[in-house]
Formats: sequence, C-alpha cells, structure tokens
Amino acid sequence: MKTKNYLTTLLIVIFAMNFTEVFGGTASKIIPSENQESTETIIESLQNGEEYSIEITSIGCFHGNRETIVISKESDVFTVQYQDFSKILSTEDIEAFIRFELQLKALQIGGCTTIDTYVIRYKGEEFRTSDGTCSWLGGKKLLKAIS
Repeated sequence: MKTKNYLTTLLIVIFAMNFTEVFGGTASKIIPSENQESTETIIESLQNGEEYSIEITSIGCFHGNRETIVISKESDVFTVQYQDFSKILSTEDIEAFIRFELQLKALQIGGCTTIDTYVIRYKGEEFRTSDGTCSWLGGKKLLKAIS
C-alpha cells in the first residue's frame, strides 16, 4: 500500500510540474532572453531579388487551415503577399517579422489540442517547428500586425 501511495504522489507531482511548465510558464519561454545568442533573421539577411516563405498550418479538433506568406525584396523594398493581400512592408512590419522569427525559434513544447505548424523556406532550406501552447498564436499576431 505504501508503494501505491508513493507512486500516486510521484505521478501527481510530475503532472503538476508539467502543467505549470506548459500552462503557467509559456509566455516567458517564448520571448528570447537578453543573454540568448543574437542571430540575424531571414528578413534581415534577404538580398534584392530574393524571397522566402512562411507556411502556417493550424489543425485542431474542429478546424484545419493552411496559408502561405511570401516575403520578397526588390530594389531594397520589402513586400508581403498572402491570399489576396499584398503590401509594401513598413519598418514596423519588418520588426514584426523579426520578432515573429525569434519567438518562433524559441518556442517550447505545449499541451494543447490545437497544433500550429510553421515552415520557413529560404534558399532551398527549411526550418520547421510546431506550437502546441495555445497561447503564443504567433501566426495570427503576425498577420494582424502587418494587415
């Protein structure tokens, strides 16, 4: 009986730790820390005549959708296109893409039934990650910021 109580207590503690990490500590893990190594984002390294894409796929219990955002640079002007939307990016828009990419690369595993998968393609290479936190919502925030 002691062993059963010990195992039950251990499982509750493990669950509580994971619950706190996944649901309570997510926001602080998404934002890169000050001491994290600084790396140049794709939009910052984009050269004239180049483009890259961000594919966002969101799948949950009652929905599923996919959209692709294409960012290009021509004559030192950045433009974005997705669905029937196109615009020249402002400095604030470019900063939104920089924040998005840095936060995306710092994401931690979540525990939500909705999974957003992000695929960034640039120069034949691909960065792929998923967000299961149900709290970051980076793709939606990015599209709202640039719209």
